[in-house]
Amino acid sequence: MSLRSLFTTGLLAAGALAAPPGYGNTVTVTVTEKASCSASASPTSHSTSTSTSHSSSTSEGHGYTHSPWHYPSHSSSSTKTSTTSKASTSVSSASKTSATSTASPTSKSSATSSATSKASSVTSSVVSVTTTTSSLASTAATTTILATATATNYGLNDAAKAAGKLWFGTALDVPGTGEAQDPYYIAEFDNIHDFGEATPANIMKYEFTEPEAGVFDYTGAEEFFTAAAGKAVRCHNLIWANELPTFITNPTVNWTNATLTAALRRHVTTLVEHFGNRCYSWDVVNEAFSDSPAGAYAANIWYDTIGPAYVVEAFQAASDAVRANGLATKLYYNDYNIEFLGNKSYAAQALVKDLQNRNIQIDGVGLESHFIAGETPSKAAQQANMEAFTALGVDVVVTELDVRLNLPPTVATEAQQVVDYYNTVAACVAVPRCVGIVVWDFDDTYSWIPGTFPGQGYGDLFLQPNGANTPLVRKAPYDGCLEALTGAPEAL
Repeated sequence: MSLRSLFTTGLLAAGALAAPPGYGNTVTVTVTEKASCSASASPTSHSTSTSTSHSSSTSEGHGYTHSPWHYPSHSSSSTKTSTTSKASTSVSSASKTSATSTASPTSKSSATSSATSKASSVTSSVVSVTTTTSSLASTAATTTILATATATNYGLNDAAKAAGKLWFGTALDVPGTGEAQDPYYIAEFDNIHDFGEATPANIMKYEFTEPEAGVFDYTGAEEFFTAAAGKAVRCHNLIWANELPTFITNPTVNWTNATLTAALRRHVTTLVEHFGNRCYSWDVVNEAFSDSPAGAYAANIWYDTIGPAYVVEAFQAASDAVRANGLATKLYYNDYNIEFLGNKSYAAQALVKDLQNRNIQIDGVGLESHFIAGETPSKAAQQANMEAFTALGVDVVVTELDVRLNLPPTVATEAQQVVDYYNTVAACVAVPRCVGIVVWDFDDTYSWIPGTFPGQGYGDLFLQPNGANTPLVRKAPYDGCLEALTGAPEAL
């Protein structure tokens, strides 16, 4: 199905379910709409001069304290998986027979997607939906536009590699949430046709890997690597202003430039050496720049004590560790609001050039890409920005893609969400040195968005209409990503 037909059809009639091993190969689901539960939509205010939005610092689940964007991907699972008035659902097993979606009686069109045409001879899951209604507390009641049925042996990662990218990936918050215990979630995460890369959402951050000065704990990180077996891993992150241990944020003796620099270098060196080539890359420094004024260094314990040199020190330590140990690990700077040309992007470009002039390794820049539907930079704007970075001789990766909606979603805002996903992925496809795309988790059940931006959510590629530990449904943005990867024309 093309994006254009998504607009003209209104509702898509079919989607796909990810089932754990041993379940029926094809599942037909009929969902009847119940009275929608109310949701107060109080969108977070955002700047009119940029295409993304960031709120003030927040403390949510897990007891973490966070900056505007980089929170744990999820607040406590109990708040994300609870339901109020679930849609009435009947599930029945059926035989594996068709890769074509079954149209709803109310659907005006049975157009198939470009992905379906690529895989017309293979089996897939088929979902028949009259009207899908989500009543999850984390998403609010909504009519859901679903993806067309897509064969499970041709997915986003397959299409990304066919387009010359390394992978299509996802963040994963394991351990720490209920994801690892959700068989439907894990079955989709394990689907190598969709996800060839995994990013640890939280467990490799400072407070988990060095909870006490000089005492390193890799237990959680090793659990993550076990879950991500067979996938590339973008290790995230070494130095950031948040998710820091108490010995950093509340030292018994006040830090000096020299003592905090030594602690920083110890942490960076130890982690780079310990994980070695298991990390495809490291986000060495995360979110160093401010939005106000855009492009200035953000105030945090690193900057306030060491000054802007803390970024150089972190990259120098990582670069030294890579070179001393003969590693292939790539080193990245990662940030939000650098997805379009502007002062913050220019500051990141200047950082790249400064590190290069110092002969310090920097291989790429991560463009987080947390967006709001309808306020996302155009494909052309994102492509021009990517090309500005790659012209410096570094790669770029879309590192944390999601597109959130004001709740409750409407057919119009969901359709816009598809276009916004399409534009970001298509921009990456158009830039040879944009080497991959990573979504910031793929399932609304475990999304970080509702707990961080009240009144917003519904930003991921999949939905569990009946909550955690139930089948997943592909949403229409999945098709938008797939069409961008396969070169389908842009809508409108």
